[in-house]
Amino acid sequence: MTLPNNSSQEELIPLADDLPIIIWMTRPDAYCYYLNQRWYDYTGQSPENALGLGWLTVVHPDDAQLSGDIFLEANRNQKPFSFNYRLRAADGTYRWMKDTGRPRFDQQGTFMGYVGSVVDIHELKMTQERLRLAVESTELGTWDFYPHTGELIWSERCKELFGLPPDAYVDYSVFLQGIHPDDRARTDAVVQSVLQPGNEGFYDIEYRTVGVVDGQLRWVRAIGQAYFGDDGTASRFIGAILDITQSKLANELLEQRVADQTHQLQVANAELQRSNSSLQSFAYIASHDLQEPLRKIQSFGDMLKNQYADQLSDGVVYLERMQSAAGRMSALIRDLLTFSRVSVRQDDTTLVSLSEIVGTVLSDLDLAIQESNATVTVSPLPTLEGDRSQLSQLFQNLLSNALKFHRPGESPIVRISTKQIRDAELPSSVKPTRPSSTYHRIDVSDNGIGFDAKYIDRIFQVFQRLHTRNQYEGTGIGLAICEKVAANHGGAITATSEPNQGATFSVYLPA
Repeated sequence: MTLPNNSSQEELIPLADDLPIIIWMTRPDAYCYYLNQRWYDYTGQSPENALGLGWLTVVHPDDAQLSGDIFLEANRNQKPFSFNYRLRAADGTYRWMKDTGRPRFDQQGTFMGYVGSVVDIHELKMTQERLRLAVESTELGTWDFYPHTGELIWSERCKELFGLPPDAYVDYSVFLQGIHPDDRARTDAVVQSVLQPGNEGFYDIEYRTVGVVDGQLRWVRAIGQAYFGDDGTASRFIGAILDITQSKLANELLEQRVADQTHQLQVANAELQRSNSSLQSFAYIASHDLQEPLRKIQSFGDMLKNQYADQLSDGVVYLERMQSAAGRMSALIRDLLTFSRVSVRQDDTTLVSLSEIVGTVLSDLDLAIQESNATVTVSPLPTLEGDRSQLSQLFQNLLSNALKFHRPGESPIVRISTKQIRDAELPSSVKPTRPSSTYHRIDVSDNGIGFDAKYIDRIFQVFQRLHTRNQYEGTGIGLAICEKVAANHGGAITATSEPNQGATFSVYLPA
């Protein structure tokens, strides 16, 4: 810096005494001939003790030698300098200061010494120290790279993750050498991309290191940020690196276990599909093979009744009982086949209108409705995804039961209604097979004979009957089919009833 004339300097010096920072000036021989009042107030020194090189006596003993060397070396070279040291206050405490000096030259370019300032950076230094301790406690390694000069600064932890000793020299070539060969080109490409002008400069990558000295393989994650100068080029690249070897190995082990279990599940699923296919084939074959003899029994029974009824006398009763038993067996086989199909076969689902399904079922039951003089009312029902055939079987069985189990001498009254409920409103006994936030509850209510609530679990089991065949026909499979259809659609079914007070069957299906 070029000095003003002497008179101007004399005018500026009193102003410096009022500044909140320390100002100093030296001669060409490094003799400090001026310190503003702020220095004396802070250190408690007198001018006699501070001027010349006396100022070094209040610099911390661990910093004084290095500080003096830096100052004298800069003075010899007439270059700007800046360094940090701890300065003793009048009360004996030390605080970190940043001392910055610039050379002075007169109008002819003759070196006249330095002018400088001392600024308190103690809080910043403490913050940096706390940050350093925090970084070390997390076992993070840090780096600082200056692309213009190629200077690369690594923390000891960073060197450790590359298998290097604390005093090892590092540069970009050492960095690349320490990366696993399979990851080296990819990592280098990412770094070069981050440092390109116009880039956001954010860096986040995982790669393997192979210790340059110890040869140990490690997985690391590196996160950094590049900063760019006014000319758009990267001036600094800083970041942190973390050892993720254990978590990476744990993830790989977990992925392998998942892959193994997935394979086992696929094998089991394939075996189940083969088993289901075999069971379905068996059910079809058994149905055909069993139904054929029964049809012959019924056919030959009809022929015997028509041609030899007069000769059989009381034998006709036995013949009719035989045909009735064959009819029940045929119905049982049909219901068992239906139950096996519902249990092992999952048909493709489509959007199904329950109103249309119930309408079709009521049309099929039209004769039974007329014979019993039943009244059936149906509220608008929802449309949902499902298997049309299975849902038809569900409502066929529920409506057939509502018509069948009516009180003697009283016409059946059946009502079908629906309500959408939240999952929190589900009764504790209802456990749908697929979770949903809302469900359609479809109620089929009647005014029939009802049943005791203690049988609620029993009625949905195969072959479970609450009445004898002489009272009501049936195979005891219909409600088991209903329960299976509801479960296949992610829902559930339950019932409420009292003897002679009717019954309400509630079907819950995901909305």
